[in-house]
Parts: sequence; C-alpha cells; structure tokens
Amino acid sequence: MCAKILKLPEPVINQIAAGEVVENPASIVKELIENSLDAGANRIDVEVVAGGQELIRIIDDGCGMDREDALLCLERHATSKIQSVDDLQELSTMGFRGEALAAIASVAHFELKTSDGKATRVQVEGGKVVTVEPCARNRGTTVEVRSLFYNVPARKKFQKSKTASFAAVSRIVETIAIAHPEVAFSLNEKNFAPSSLKDRIAEILGEHEHEVKGERIHGFVASPDKAMAMRTGQYLYINRRPIFSPLIAKAVKEAFGTRIGEHSYPRFVLFLEVEPSEVDVNVHPQKREVRFRDESGIFRLVQKAIEEVFAPKMIFSEPISFEMPQSASFSEQLLPMAYKAETKEFDWIIQEKPLAAIGKYLLVQRDGLFLVDLQAAHARVLFETLVFEKTSQALLWPLEIPISPEEEERALGLESLGIECRILKKRLVVDALPSFLEAADFPQFYAEWREGKKIDEIATRFCRSLRKNWSIDQGMALWIEVQKCKDRIYDPLGNPISKQMTEEDLAKWMTRA
Repeated sequence: MCAKILKLPEPVINQIAAGEVVENPASIVKELIENSLDAGANRIDVEVVAGGQELIRIIDDGCGMDREDALLCLERHATSKIQSVDDLQELSTMGFRGEALAAIASVAHFELKTSDGKATRVQVEGGKVVTVEPCARNRGTTVEVRSLFYNVPARKKFQKSKTASFAAVSRIVETIAIAHPEVAFSLNEKNFAPSSLKDRIAEILGEHEHEVKGERIHGFVASPDKAMAMRTGQYLYINRRPIFSPLIAKAVKEAFGTRIGEHSYPRFVLFLEVEPSEVDVNVHPQKREVRFRDESGIFRLVQKAIEEVFAPKMIFSEPISFEMPQSASFSEQLLPMAYKAETKEFDWIIQEKPLAAIGKYLLVQRDGLFLVDLQAAHARVLFETLVFEKTSQALLWPLEIPISPEEEERALGLESLGIECRILKKRLVVDALPSFLEAADFPQFYAEWREGKKIDEIATRFCRSLRKNWSIDQGMALWIEVQKCKDRIYDPLGNPISKQMTEEDLAKWMTRA
C-alpha cells in the first residue's frame, strides 16, 4: 500500500524555505541590512565572528517595532512591505516577501532586540520562540544570529572557509553601502561615514574617472585602461537595489566599443531609475536578477548614456571653427593659419591657447595645462573618418601599389572605408583618400590593413608608427578636429588623448638640487 501524503511540520517547512533565502552568512547580512534600510536607519553597524558562522550582529537606529510586531515579523510571509499581489507591481522597498527572519531564525540561535519607544527582546531557538520580555534599548533594532546551521549539519558542512565567508560579507556590505552614501556603515573595525556618491565609490572601489548623467540613469565608469578580465568590477542598481543583468552589462560593453579588448570588461557603478511597474524583482529567490518589460528600451538607454560619456559637450567662451580645403592633402590642411574664426558654424565652441608643440605632444592652456598626445588624437580622427564619415578627397595623381593576386579581393574592401581604389595589372590604384590619411603614408597604412586586423587597431598602430614632429599650428588644427569626434577622450584602443598637467607633474621634469 502506498504511503500516505503527510503535511510537513512547520519547523521543517521553515528549514526547507531557509535553503532558498539563507545560503551563507553573506545572504543573512544582506537581508538584515535591507530590513534596516527599509526601517529608515541612518547608521547600520555590522559585526561578524568567524566570517559570520559563529556570530552575525546587525545594529541600526531605524524606526524599531513594538512587542506585537516583533513577534509577528518572525512568522513566515509576515511583512509590512506589501498587502496584496498588486503591490508587487509598485515595490519601493528592499524586502517584501516576509520570509527572511523566519528562515534565519529556523537555522540558528536568534535574538531580536527592538524598540519604537518601548523595547522588546525575543529569543528563538531553531525556529521556536523561547523568550519574550522587555529590555533596555534606544529606538532601533539589534539582530544577533549565532551558530548558523547548528541544526542543519548538511548545510553547515558545505559552508566556505571563515576567510571566504568574511570576504563575501564584506562585499555585500560594500555593495549596499555604495547605493546609500547618506547612511553610515561599519563592518567590524571598518567604517564608512556619510559622504557623496563619488566619494563613497572612490573609498570602496577606487577612482572611477567618468560621470554618467542620462535620462533615468546616473553613476560612474572607470577609464578603459582599468578594464578587467572578469565582471567583478561591475556594480548595477535598479532603484538602488543591487542586481546582476547580462543585458545591461552587454550594453555598457558595446558602448565602450573598441576602447577595451574583446575579452575585457569595463568597470562601472550605475544606477537606473525604473518605474516599479516596468520591472519584475520577484524572479529570483535572492532578488539578484530582474526582468524588464522593455528590454530593448533599457538597452538603448544605457548604451546611449555611456557613449555620451566619451563625447562630452564642449562649452567655452570664444567660437573658433576649422575650414579645410576639399582638395588639399593632409599636410596641406595643417599649414599655419588653417583654422580661422567665424568661417563656418559648428555646434561646439572651444577656447584654448596653444603653448608649445613638443614632438608628438601639444601643450595647451584651458583652465589649467593639458598635454595632448597628437598620435592618439590623429588615431581617433582617422578612425572616425574611416568608420563613420567614409568620405574621401581626390588625389592629384593616382597612387599605385604592387599587390599579389591573392590580395586583390581583400584590397577592394578598402572602399568600405571611403578609400576609392581599383585593381589594374596587379597593382592597387588609389584615386582618393580620407582627409587625415596622406598619400605618402598610405603604403604604410595598407601594410597594416593587409595583416587583417580590426580597423581600430589598424588606425592606432598606423598613427603610432608615423615618425613625425608636429608644428604648433598642425597640432592645434588636429586638436580642434578631435572636438568634433564622437569620442574626444580616448583613441580607438582606449588610450587617453589628453591629460591635465599639475604642478607636481611639471616638477618631475625639473632637476632639483
């Protein structure tokens, strides 16, 4: 005879549910800190012993609870965050399921001290309330979790080392602290005082050079040279809730384009503000992932915001525009006096004073001193001319380069870059070239092209290989052209085009006694 189906006892149900909510000490710290934030805490102190496996203590100065709520919060699916299924569409709190405290208390020695004016102490052993009594405490809540998984040996056996557990707890605290710079946090001896978002990020993750400001998105991204081999430097928040989203990570990477390698990942801290009804946060037990109603719209929003980081609006006082003769070669275009005031209107304005051209560098003054890498600037201008403009200027005399029969088909692919060419008797005949590619340098450019590399690498390597010194007028004319590029900050491979020079930088160049 088949065995009868029996309803599991409540303690067993709680322990099974704990498997979804309570993975390790870090997951407990996350749930408890989120409760503190929902309670309006201005300071949250976290203390752990043995990576949290022996003790987790969370102290906050939030609104606290009365005796009745202190007991009710330990029941499964008891929550103040939602009242009906419809409320899931308008979530504005970090927690909402009402499972965390019951799950935690079922697998540990649990103590809750809370006060909304009158303090209550509740002790729970393995999910069973053993003590409820008045106590002394200021407004707020203290939660202590001891001997985690003492009654679930199988789960305890598979916990990571104490060092690894502490590292995971530390990452959780730091991740949440980034999203709430106005709140003071501490973890054992480490303290984070209230600060600005930029300062909180720099304190925890290091400097992120570029600020992101867009519609419903803000944050910071690090320079391309700080890209990593893993995604560990990527922090994303939806309505200040930390999540992981492959969709948004891909949007950021595509926006970085060729500035980082194919197998590199940009570092960023981004905050998206999305209407609660447009995002589902109830698709993962630990609320780590979300589902967007308009995924393509979110993708475009993020990608556009990051792309604009590399093409900031230039706002200066005096208009200077640049006029290029359509039939001139690159060297002729950069003759002195090639840039003239008020000859052509652009949607950007620049005021800079060129001070000196030193080999491949240009020193300009604009609210300080800036050193411009003219090879990087040349690579950026050439790259965008080849990829986006694809326009060319006719050569006075066609340029001929001998090629092998195997090269002919590939050579004609140069036309996709705006290079007008044809094959004639085993020779590549070039009739027109883009503005920033000189006829005398084209054989060297073609040698790079013939190797089959990507155009970003071709443009950068080609410009770096040119052995030329720039005059101050040539350098300034090229620098002006950079201001019209989609990216005015980095060359195609992510190297900075300019750098602000400080007094300390200049001092390094001087010999002191």
